Amino acid sequence: MTTAEFISTGRAGAHDAVWLEDLTWTEFEASAPQVPYWIVVAGSTEQHGPHLPLAADTLVAERIASLAARQHGAVILGSARTGVLHAFQDWPGSQRVSVEVLIGQVVGMAGPAVQHSNRVLILNGHDENHEPLMVAARILNERHGTDVVVVEWAQLVSDVIKEVSDSTSESHGGEGLTSVFLHWYPERVRSELIAAGTMPQGDITRADLHVRKRSHLVERFRLEDIPSGVLGDPRAATADKGKVVAEALLTRVDALAKERAWV
Repeated sequence: MTTAEFISTGRAGAHDAVWLEDLTWTEFEASAPQVPYWIVVAGSTEQHGPHLPLAADTLVAERIASLAARQHGAVILGSARTGVLHAFQDWPGSQRVSVEVLIGQVVGMAGPAVQHSNRVLILNGHDENHEPLMVAARILNERHGTDVVVVEWAQLVSDVIKEVSDSTSESHGGEGLTSVFLHWYPERVRSELIAAGTMPQGDITRADLHVRKRSHLVERFRLEDIPSGVLGDPRAATADKGKVVAEALLTRVDALAKERAWV
């Protein structure tokens, strides 16, 4: 049974693509040899301002994964919904795991892939996960020869976010992310609570989608210094801008898969 055939049966449950967890072991055994590549999602549970849910990073990465899986017949192996968290750990509701736990979880989730096409796309929604995910990718490559690519969605389309934005700064919960939510998850946005946040500071050490990254500053923000938790200005966010970003994301993931000769 192909992934498209599985979806057509209606057994994908609440998902709009094939996730490993929805398959029986016999369905997996029958379909796995035809899967062109496999997807692992990594996100976070952390504040993104009063207007976006704690799972914002995860939800965006999971939507990209679902759309790419449907397009290419890939299977999503799972989602690490709690990530490494340092910068915003002081906010209520935050969850975090250690670097070692995230690495082990991703390597473990990739297990079914290495027996088949041995191609893994790690779709990341949270910047603090990047280094552990690269370690996990290297482990998979060294142990199994896995062809693995790590992608952080916002970095993949940072130029597009900059082009469509009216604001000139975005680090956390700003115009770009809020626009994507208004396009993909409008029912999850507390629109009445959208307000200007704190503007990111610095030049060479500034972590901002609108500037060229030249250094990596380790920061731990304090609730009293950034009351809303937002670094940027989401007031200009629109669903139309989010649609442009979303379409660019899917186009570039498609190009990535073709570049690697996965599809």
